[in-house]
Amino acid sequence: MQFTSAILLIAGLCTSVHSQGFADDCTDIYLLENWLVGTCPTSDGSGTITSSVYLPNKITNSEATLAEHIANYDGHLLSNLTGSVTSIPADSSWPIPSDFEVQLQVSSLNNNCSTIGGYLTLNDPQACYYLNLGVEYYWYAATTVNNLGWKIVAYHDSTCSGEAVGTFTPENVDTCLTFEDGVSGFAVIPLWNAD
Repeated sequence: MQFTSAILLIAGLCTSVHSQGFADDCTDIYLLENWLVGTCPTSDGSGTITSSVYLPNKITNSEATLAEHIANYDGHLLSNLTGSVTSIPADSSWPIPSDFEVQLQVSSLNNNCSTIGGYLTLNDPQACYYLNLGVEYYWYAATTVNNLGWKIVAYHDSTCSGEAVGTFTPENVDTCLTFEDGVSGFAVIPLWNAD
């Protein structure tokens, strides 16, 4: 039943996406893993930009919200759900990933990742991701798998404040990072054009 509901929701969003104003301007519009992706012209008509919007952070359960809150801003698909768009991000040269999921493999032992104790699958931008186990908990080693476009910044504390103690990118995928004092919070940041 849940699978059928998910299919109907996605089908409804696809119909809604193609009936909106940005669909008239943008091409190659598709939904993948809760991300709306499209290639839109720049304001001056000099080119196009492929960008994405993570829908669960940007819309509510109303199909009308998609039309009201996502638009082409100088080639970027952006949402104004949290307020007026006041600045347009710089164009990233990083391509839209073919798979948005990245796996963060963590260990509570300082063991160069020889024994993994947890597998965290991430696919959405987050200012601070913290796995709440009910007690203060730290990871002492970690690596990423299938990182096709994320920057994951590790912090000692669960609020991601203070100094970053490690960073995972596609360039160091499958490389084990160790953290002498442990980490518990992770900022999850897309490297491609994303909102």
